[in-house]
Amino acid sequence: MVSWLPICRTLAGVVACAALAACSSPPARFHSLLGADADADADADADGVAVSAPAQAPVRTYLVDVVAVRVPPSVAGRRLVVQAGSGQVDVLEMDRWASPVADEIRAALSSGLALQIRAMDLHGLPYDGRRPVYRVAVDVQRFDAWRGSHVLIDAVWTMRTADDRQLLTCRSVVQEVVSAGIDGVVEGHRRALKALASQMAEALLAYAAAPADVARPMPGCLDSATSTVGK
Repeated sequence: MVSWLPICRTLAGVVACAALAACSSPPARFHSLLGADADADADADADGVAVSAPAQAPVRTYLVDVVAVRVPPSVAGRRLVVQAGSGQVDVLEMDRWASPVADEIRAALSSGLALQIRAMDLHGLPYDGRRPVYRVAVDVQRFDAWRGSHVLIDAVWTMRTADDRQLLTCRSVVQEVVSAGIDGVVEGHRRALKALASQMAEALLAYAAAPADVARPMPGCLDSATSTVGK
């Protein structure tokens, strides 16, 4: 006759050890690509003082529609991914984005446009067409990070009006030096996205200020007034 008592004791010990291991594991840390600038701008707006907009930005509010961002499958999701050398990457279990990284990038770009030119993002909302709405689509082709070295964002983005007339097709490659640790990586990505939003804001202001039939050359961009790309 088989005695089940030793087996039950062994199983109970395994379960207890697993429970203790789970309790001793450090909690996951959640990071956001929205930096302190976004909070400062919200505080300024609440007080009625626009302290975050640059001096050259006009008073008027621009309307934008920053659509869903595309990212490489290797970095999609919520876990942070860092380069490990020799074609390898580390997918970090304990360091995660507060939301899927594509959503974090979209929110950071929307916030950056709001900070720099007081743009209002109407994504997902109806608009009547009485004022121009600039639709911004972003395809992030690289979203890489090296701990203690740098981060790199390589993105192709387009800007078009609500009537589907394409204005620009651009490629932006932004690199930022980072400090050691994951916090440095996150802050580097924030700075890189802020720089990308700045390029988008510059393009939008150029188009809004110039007559429709005047070419507006932008570094790294193809203008629909002078090129057939994107038509």
